[in-house]
Amino acid sequence: MNTRTRLLIDYYIGGIAHAVLKPFVILLGRVLERDHRLDVPQDVTVVKLLGGGSLVVAYPALLAIRRHPNVRRMRLVASPAAKPFGELLGIFDEVILIRDNAPLALMVDSLRAFARLWRTDTLIDLEIHSRLTTIFCLLTFARNRIGFYTQESFWRRGISTHLLFCQLSEGIYHFYDQVAKILGAAPISFQECGQVLHAHLHLPPAAVPGAAPKRIAVAPCCSELGRERMMKIEEWIIVLRNHFPRIQPEEIHLLGSGADRPYLEALAAAVAAVWPAIRLTNHAGRSSLLESVNQLAAMDQLLAIDSSLLHVARLLGIRSVSYWGPTDPRTRLRPGIVPEEVHYARLPCSPCIHIAAKTPCGGNNLCMRFAVDPNHPADKNPIWLA
Repeated sequence: MNTRTRLLIDYYIGGIAHAVLKPFVILLGRVLERDHRLDVPQDVTVVKLLGGGSLVVAYPALLAIRRHPNVRRMRLVASPAAKPFGELLGIFDEVILIRDNAPLALMVDSLRAFARLWRTDTLIDLEIHSRLTTIFCLLTFARNRIGFYTQESFWRRGISTHLLFCQLSEGIYHFYDQVAKILGAAPISFQECGQVLHAHLHLPPAAVPGAAPKRIAVAPCCSELGRERMMKIEEWIIVLRNHFPRIQPEEIHLLGSGADRPYLEALAAAVAAVWPAIRLTNHAGRSSLLESVNQLAAMDQLLAIDSSLLHVARLLGIRSVSYWGPTDPRTRLRPGIVPEEVHYARLPCSPCIHIAAKTPCGGNNLCMRFAVDPNHPADKNPIWLA
């Protein structure tokens, strides 16, 4: 199944399930009168299926929960795409896999997960926009089911036991931190989180700030959820042309998944044609996430769009230059400890990802053109007519 199909299933099947189950849930809640206090969670499970980078953004909150003296076990329910990020962080005792590539696999793995999580203590649903994950958490009969609601997700009221308001125009990390707070977990600084992850992964120290970068990593790709964040090959050449007059690297390392390899091969060919003297390595599809992070840790600087590797780099204290358009950097970038460059020219239609079911431009992401070149001749107030 592609991402569009997954979203449609979530919207319609999840919507029907909400409509059918909600009256019974409200009635049973009043009859059973279960104890929903949050002061003594012993078994905490996090649900995150789409966008493994969100786990990295939530890492300070998740680490705080992991360190809570009453939390004896912490688990993650994840898709194959999100699972490597859960394993990377090193805070989960177990990762429960739910394959989402086909309806039958989704059903079978969900049933297995129900059996593993039956009447568990606390579930945290990090899928802010999903209907089916709310139903999934409900059917485990967990004592506490913590989730988020927005101005649109009123349907979660009466089904989740604890709902936190999430303002999509603000930093998502604020609301992840609120989960830790209501569980009584002490906040952990961004700097300390980076140190903990460094130690867990046995990584070398980050490059000294101020030194001229000799090895540069480029992470130009992202997950299927919001490909409008990506730039054209020729735009990356412009980015590198603007960057190299100040900094001439010896090596460029292209990072991405196996699915990104055709795009990165085209980018590698374009870069080699302009700068033949620079040593160029394409790691796409040849490295696991852990290996990519180890490669990233050896770099002096990262050039990236809004992607999981950018969030990992910031956490590890690696200098970064990032380009934004369909997402607003203010909603994703927790204040870091290393100076960074953020390029974002907010158009009237931006941000749109996570707000509109389908991006209004249909992939003609002019916002990324302006991130590369603020003086781009295109109209900064485009009309997207459906």
